[in-house]
Amino acid sequence: MSGLPMTTLATTQSFHTSQPAPQPDPPKDEDVVAGWTAFGIFIALCVAVAVIAWSMLRQFKKVEKAKVEGVFGEEAQAEAIAQQAAKDEIKKLKR
Repeated sequence: MSGLPMTTLATTQSFHTSQPAPQPDPPKDEDVVAGWTAFGIFIALCVAVAVIAWSMLRQFKKVEKAKVEGVFGEEAQAEAIAQQAAKDEIKKLKR
């Protein structure tokens, strides 16, 4: 043999020759239901998506309003640069 004691070899062989455990019966179709918890989670997710969509639409309206007012674009960028230059000039004069 391979040098193992006889009891270890007998135990090892009995593990290999034993029958697999029987599988439990699957549940019946009428026993499987989603439940109230899953329904509550689904409703909560629907509400969360609605709130996020509402907030996104508000932000789009703000962006559109700012675009109409001229906040974006080359003119607004030139104005911002001029304002920053004026602030820098005031800081220099205060020194």
